[in-house]
Amino acid sequence: GVVLAAAAVALIVFSAARSRRLWELQRSVDPTGARGAWKAALAFTGIALIALAGAAALVARAAGAPVTERFGNWHMLVVAALYFPWALLQQYIFMFYWFGRWLRLVPLPVAVVLTALAFSAVHFPRWPVMAVTLVAGSVWALIYYRWRSVVPLAVSHALLGTALHYWVFRNDLLERWIPLVERWLP
Repeated sequence: GVVLAAAAVALIVFSAARSRRLWELQRSVDPTGARGAWKAALAFTGIALIALAGAAALVARAAGAPVTERFGNWHMLVVAALYFPWALLQQYIFMFYWFGRWLRLVPLPVAVVLTALAFSAVHFPRWPVMAVTLVAGSVWALIYYRWRSVVPLAVSHALLGTALHYWVFRNDLLERWIPLVERWLP
């Protein structure tokens, strides 16, 4: 994952001038600007959080576990904040760089599908995550196409990724990350 991210960042940096020229040709024409992107991203995030809460309830009931335990872990707040820079990098790579280039080559629906498939594929082999990211990647691409703003998408990504892990998978990311950080500290 880290090598792939580093390679993607290097490609973006080396092609930044070309990227700017490409995107200057197709700036957002929506008068709501970033406000519109925030509204759309938060609306999608709210709907997706409700769906994830429903999925968490179904999984908990199937396991015979109390549903409320999945929603009360304070680690989620820390993880969402720590997740944000990673989500921002992914949104930049997939929306600005990948999606932007596809838009110059193929019609919008094809660019959306290719971007969503690529975003889903980087989550291989976690099939449930791939399915969720396929849908989210499609919606985020459409939002990005209209407003050209990655920060609202990164916030959505961080919140939904955190909720998916904690609520549905009952996976405490902070507990998994602390030992990794401790190994890197002197």
